[in-house]
Amino acid sequence: MRRVVVVGGGIAGIYFAYRLLQATEAEVLLVEPKPVHEFVIGIPMAYGGLVDFKDLIFPLTQMRRVKHVWDHAVALDGRCVRLSSSQSVCGDYMVLAPGSYKLGTAEYWSVEGSEKLYGLMKRAKAVRFVVSEFTPVMGFQEIAYAVKTRFPDKEVSIHLVYVSDDYQFLLEPWKAKAKEAGVEVTGDPPPHKAVDELHISVPAVRPHPLAAGLDLRPETLETQYDRVYLIGDSALLKLGLPPIGWGSLWQASIVAQAIASEISRGYIDISPDEWSSQTDADSFKRWLTYRMVTGTPLVHLKGLYQIWARNVVSSL
Repeated sequence: MRRVVVVGGGIAGIYFAYRLLQATEAEVLLVEPKPVHEFVIGIPMAYGGLVDFKDLIFPLTQMRRVKHVWDHAVALDGRCVRLSSSQSVCGDYMVLAPGSYKLGTAEYWSVEGSEKLYGLMKRAKAVRFVVSEFTPVMGFQEIAYAVKTRFPDKEVSIHLVYVSDDYQFLLEPWKAKAKEAGVEVTGDPPPHKAVDELHISVPAVRPHPLAAGLDLRPETLETQYDRVYLIGDSALLKLGLPPIGWGSLWQASIVAQAIASEISRGYIDISPDEWSSQTDADSFKRWLTYRMVTGTPLVHLKGLYQIWARNVVSSL
């Protein structure tokens, strides 16, 4: 039986393992330093009151078909990864899904950090997200919408201090859509901070150190190393795409198809999503505009969360 090593137990790593084991038999080892998986895409649901923050945490000890290697991956050596314990884990395939490196202190991308931030938001009269980076940590838009929905009297705004020329086409439709939700989106800096206001500096995101020096083929996400793949935030950043959760799910699906078909049939056979920027740039731009402007409605997140809990995590 082929061994597949997955580095990272976030959205991309877990969904990859799920899709792979749906399609073929394999020994899957998951290298993850946390004892739990966090369904971070669903954090806006907790802000909106649809679930408790604790509901977004799934213990990895519950996995039956995937072996959890509870350790940090510190270096890549071909199809082996060296751990902080100095041991190495090797496989026939290596799938790197280590997430990304965040620069900032407003930790809304983890369940614990987002719950602490929520406590501050509840007490504030106004909540202002300040974005000044080309590649910010995503998720603040959905959180802003959720906070405004739950606390209609609270003033919520997003301030885009810097917008790359590549994303100028999004600005006007985003402003209009956000206005419908009662959230102001502006290209100006926020006003002077009052005592009862909470200003959140949206952190920047960079590729994870494990992804340093890796090149990848956009069609299959395989790196320059045979049977070594990169998916998730770091891969999206390297391809010049926004690091959004839906992009990570798409990449996980592509690589799972590739590896499963090679294990089962001896060759790679994949069906890329129709909005792939490699096949139709205009379609991708329309999809990106819709996704970035609209965000993900909480009811859609709730549906995805139910699928995730009942089908994805429980199957592993």
